[in-house]
Amino acid sequence: MIQLVIGKQGAGKTKTLVEMANTLAKTNDGHIVYVDADQSQIFRLDYSIRLVQTAEYPLKTSSEFFGFVCGILSQDYDINTVFIDGLLKNARMIDPAKTGELLDRVAEVADRYNIHFIISMSCDENEIPEHYRSCLI
Repeated sequence: MIQLVIGKQGAGKTKTLVEMANTLAKTNDGHIVYVDADQSQIFRLDYSIRLVQTAEYPLKTSSEFFGFVCGILSQDYDINTVFIDGLLKNARMIDPAKTGELLDRVAEVADRYNIHFIISMSCDENEIPEHYRSCLI
């Protein structure tokens, strides 16, 4: 399953994701991963949540980012939830209208491996594919 948190920069998307992750960490029986560009949330996240910083890796395209996420999943079969803070920034996407292909690939992995993805994006609702608007939180 995919859920999306969208809004303009400064709208509180990161705060929402961190709160959701910390709340889930109290009751979750699997592993949680939080993907972010940097380590700015390291002290706000519960100690049991694995923070992965994309800035440490030479990712240049959305395809590389998708492979990176799949690599994380392949290393730990107990992951059941992935938070991605700032999809457009982490996946190096300039045009949010082109996120459909990436979201489709993420949705395929989510369904195949029963992983819940919560993804934030700095954009307006009308900039994401229509069939993903029902996934908005």
